Amino acid sequence: MPIFDFVCKKCGKEFEFLAMGNDRPFCPKCKSDDLRKQMSSFSTRLSGTSGSTGGGCAGCAGKNCSTCG
Repeated sequence: MPIFDFVCKKCGKEFEFLAMGNDRPFCPKCKSDDLRKQMSSFSTRLSGTSGSTGGGCAGCAGKNCSTCG
């Protein structure tokens, strides 16, 4: 089940949405469905790992931060 990041165009609330079946996302604060999809950190890390060299994480430019596992 994919997780998507959104920001509400009406109130500015940022939130994650776990897509299950035909569920449609809506803002948990104002209930609006006028949303903008964001790049999730999970997607960013996956795209950064392809063909990379060196250790560390793919989530940062340094590829060797102390918070990586």
